[in-house]
Amino acid sequence: MAIKKSFFICFEGVEGSGKSTQAKLLYKFIKKNITKNVILTREPGGTLFSEKIRNLILDKKTKISTLTEFFLLMAARNEHIISKIDFYLKKNFIIICDRFFYSTLAYQHYLEDMDKKFIFNIQKKIYKKIHPDLTFLIDLNNKESKIRISNRSKNTNRFDKLSSYHFNKIRNGFIKISKTYKNKIVLIKGSRSLIEIQNEINKKTLKILNARF
Repeated sequence: MAIKKSFFICFEGVEGSGKSTQAKLLYKFIKKNITKNVILTREPGGTLFSEKIRNLILDKKTKISTLTEFFLLMAARNEHIISKIDFYLKKNFIIICDRFFYSTLAYQHYLEDMDKKFIFNIQKKIYKKIHPDLTFLIDLNNKESKIRISNRSKNTNRFDKLSSYHFNKIRNGFIKISKTYKNKIVLIKGSRSLIEIQNEINKKTLKILNARF
């Protein structure tokens, strides 16, 4: 398949949903079967500076206000877009990003009750015209999320310890977001096997890319 334009794919979901794993698998699939012009990145992070902010935000010992956290996330995203995403979009790459704008809405608005208009106003200064072409939202319930997180190594972060109440606020937020942006978001049932989810994502990606290119 000849990729003549850039294409921006994002993965969203609650902790333990498997989105990071599926983002990596899609990256490998595209690189092997579609084009070498593909990159995998993540938020917060993606650049040297943004990764430093990520480490600070996810540290279990970090205790900061909602507003401070939001501005740190926006600083990380601004550097990520300027230094990486915008660069590769102009090079007509396929970009796969683990978390992006919808996570900001789910966590800062639906979890932390931050004003949505305020979030959008800040975002406009950063995004300009950059928006995901396709987002896979992997949905998972709290019970299964906790089981998966408990099976991880010791490399967990402070968001992995959210209470069921806070977890469900985020999850319900994502569901509301998927209904608002239903033309841009593909909702994936995360309770199935890794292979089943991977196959569905690969098929949907191929279908959309074939229609576009």
